[in-house]
Amino acid sequence: MSIRLKLILTYIIGIILTAVIVTATGIGAVTAFLSYFANSIVKEQTAEDAIHRGIDLFVDLRYAERYMPEELASPSFAEQIGDRLEPFGGFVVVQQGDQWASYGKLREGEAFLAQMQKNISTSGKHADEAFVMSEWKGRNLLSVRYDFPGMDDPLSYYLIADATETGTKDNQFHILVFLVIAVIFGIILVPLIWITTKDIVRPLRQLEQGSRRIAEGDLNFSLHSEVRNEVGSVIRSYEKMRSELQRAIGAQLAMEENRKQLISNISHDLKTPLTSIKGYVEGIREGVANDPEKLRKYIDVIHSKTLDMDRMIDDLFLYSKLDQEQERFDFEAVPLQEFYRQTINELCMEYESAGVHLTGDYEAGTGAVATMDAQKIKRVILNIVGNSVKFMDKQNPTIHVHFGQQAGEWVISVTDNGPGMNSSELEQIFDRFYRGDVNRNQNVAGTGLGLAIAKQIVRQHGGMIYAKSEPGRFMTVMFTIPMVQNRK
Repeated sequence: MSIRLKLILTYIIGIILTAVIVTATGIGAVTAFLSYFANSIVKEQTAEDAIHRGIDLFVDLRYAERYMPEELASPSFAEQIGDRLEPFGGFVVVQQGDQWASYGKLREGEAFLAQMQKNISTSGKHADEAFVMSEWKGRNLLSVRYDFPGMDDPLSYYLIADATETGTKDNQFHILVFLVIAVIFGIILVPLIWITTKDIVRPLRQLEQGSRRIAEGDLNFSLHSEVRNEVGSVIRSYEKMRSELQRAIGAQLAMEENRKQLISNISHDLKTPLTSIKGYVEGIREGVANDPEKLRKYIDVIHSKTLDMDRMIDDLFLYSKLDQEQERFDFEAVPLQEFYRQTINELCMEYESAGVHLTGDYEAGTGAVATMDAQKIKRVILNIVGNSVKFMDKQNPTIHVHFGQQAGEWVISVTDNGPGMNSSELEQIFDRFYRGDVNRNQNVAGTGLGLAIAKQIVRQHGGMIYAKSEPGRFMTVMFTIPMVQNRK
């Protein structure tokens, strides 16, 4: 559930609950006030008895007013009414004209009557009120006025009840109302606080801690959120960003390390021919080559080393362009059988004079046509064969070239009977400047980029290149070209 929807629901529920609380509190306040007020008047009797007594009292007054009005002015009738107010802790006061009198077992004397008369007569105070609350000797007395307007001489009954406990009960009522409201607010606020903490505060605190760790350079942590809302979405996006940042920094560090290794390898491979050139040039300058034949040999060596450096620079430049995908490829439909004949003839002319026995077989089909850059694929084959010849350790070196097809791909492989390699090294031979541990310290000419360049060219054709070997017996390097082109 989204935070927006939760806030809307919380707002609606808050309004409803607020209305319920206000209504319930209002009803409870009125009910409790009346209840406590009534209890302060009821005294020791039950509420039911008090109600019956009160009703009977007013019924009798109404009956006397209608059918026996002469009894209303009778002291005996007034005394009877006053006695019936005893359970309420009260009595009755009768006002007829200017005459005031109190009746009942709990009646008060002249001082009370004078005080009451003064309160009512002074500036018309309480003159129109049916209920009057007054204090007398530390008591709270409630007066209920009942007028008899049909009498010749105006007559009024003041039914007095003791409501002294009202103040104490009222304080208890306020405490009770406060506790009820506190409990209701607690019931409302606790879930709201829990929802806010669970879905908003905790995830944001987790996000803050993650930001602090990233600012400190620490990316080795992860953020998880099962919350399906906006905050959870932000945390998941933040975790993706952290992961990508960690990957990018790792790749940058690896690239930096690779760059250092590249500079070291280039420095090593350039230093070897430069050292030779320097030595032979110094020999010529110092007169060591003191006859034409020796001078010619020195110059030939210098020329050969210069050509090696030139090839190395060309290879570096080509590899850089391939790595950045800036090298142009001229793809065309090439008949494979004719391409096979030309390649084998070129390899035989170059290497058979050096004592290498070259063989080949073509099994790709008579009408096979491959979409490729023929010159660059030939460069791949020449690099692989040249690499085999370079590290050959047998007295009868043999290299076999095979053209075939399998599973929708053209397959070209080169197999030699050289020293081979361990399986742990086979995946590394296509890395730039890599040389196997067996041959690393041998004085082998070359840039160390031949197979790396071959890998880049095959990759641009959408194919794969890999090797298999058995140490001491053979090595096979093969690559594929898709029949249905998926080249880059």
